[in-house]
Amino acid sequence: MKQVGVVTNVLDDKNAMVLVKRHSSCENCNACKMGREEKTLEVEAINRAQAQVGQNVTVDLEHQNVLKAAFIIYLIPLVTLIFTVAITITIFDNELISALVGFISMAIVFLVIKKNEHKFKDNEEYIPVITEIIETE
Repeated sequence: MKQVGVVTNVLDDKNAMVLVKRHSSCENCNACKMGREEKTLEVEAINRAQAQVGQNVTVDLEHQNVLKAAFIIYLIPLVTLIFTVAITITIFDNELISALVGFISMAIVFLVIKKNEHKFKDNEEYIPVITEIIETE
């Protein structure tokens, strides 16, 4: 997934902040939290192109990694909720208990994901990369 943006801040010799505009295909996708409301988003990216403040750049994040992150954040908790509700409804035959156990198990999964968030933040697979500087005329 490639986006065009402007470097707003060079954090160090490895990272920079980039202001990217929402792509038209992003309107129905919420993978990067831009949604329908936001027109721009400032993201931290690995500065492989050694871009400087004010330069237009191409920012790339591999599509498979976006899907993998979305799977971890959204699908695993949802599957956990459905699975635990299905099992507890057969064991207890009580919808209230099943719903409660389902939401508690989903909350635990979210907490585990949050606790391991640093593994994703430190993993370059999930971090946008500035791949090239776009020359303006």
